[in-house]
Amino acid sequence: MSENWSLELINEHIKNKIEENLHLDYKAAGSLEKNEKKANELSKDISAFANSDGGTIIYGIKEDIINKHIPDKIDSINRNVISKEWIEQIIQGRITPRIQGILITPITISEPNDVIYVVEIPKSDTAHQANDRKYYKRFNFNSEPMYDYEIKDILNRNKYPKIDLEFEILKIENENREYYYLYVNACNNGKVYANYINAYFTFNKMFLKENEDSLIDEKFEYSCDNTIRDLVDITFTGLNREKKYGPSRYDPILPRLKFEIKKIKLNRNFLETDFEIKWVVFADNAEPNAGKINLKEIKIKTIK
Repeated sequence: MSENWSLELINEHIKNKIEENLHLDYKAAGSLEKNEKKANELSKDISAFANSDGGTIIYGIKEDIINKHIPDKIDSINRNVISKEWIEQIIQGRITPRIQGILITPITISEPNDVIYVVEIPKSDTAHQANDRKYYKRFNFNSEPMYDYEIKDILNRNKYPKIDLEFEILKIENENREYYYLYVNACNNGKVYANYINAYFTFNKMFLKENEDSLIDEKFEYSCDNTIRDLVDITFTGLNREKKYGPSRYDPILPRLKFEIKKIKLNRNFLETDFEIKWVVFADNAEPNAGKINLKEIKIKTIK
């Protein structure tokens, strides 16, 4: 969830007119004031993000008067008046139960006491009640009251596994040659283990090693799961070795653990592309989980 927030990144959001969305909200300095109304609004907005899909609220940015939800300019906050500790106190004291994992980052503007507060809220596995004893969600850029069935759905989050796909590129340098491999891992970020996993993601054939000299611009969908085959016997015939494997079986993924579901050999052409990988994962009785990532966003680990 956490991004490397800085004044430069804030200014890029303003310059590029990055619009508010389900995971991003802008608030002017006036949203943080030491009175009951503003403190309750704070608890309402923070709990709405946690009850939805998590996200970031940036306090200290005014929206465009005409084009709503578009950042217009910095509206700094005096940290001597509104401190990080005060925000934490309001969040922890007015939301029930407490939200774990919230990050508050003060970003200094021109003067040491002029700041912007970036508040990052994780998606929670339970429902959180604001100070007015209501439950809220993010909907159409706003914090809206939740229906009973929506609250029950949130309370059921920790009954099912939550599988995300994580991508990593391994670069191997060997005798002035470079080799690239894309590793696709299924990571269980839920609180219960996953028995059965089926994952699907799209990839462009032109980035495969075997198509290094080809201009094939075609997307291909991979289908993966968490099956393994156990080695049951090895037979030696002269210098040859023959391995015998048992039948395929699903290998459960425990909470906070990963399972490698795919390894793809790449050519270096992917370094110059903005190709986006889209994925969806099905696990046990959980709702399908989907996401996307740009190839340029995937971390490259180098081994020499």
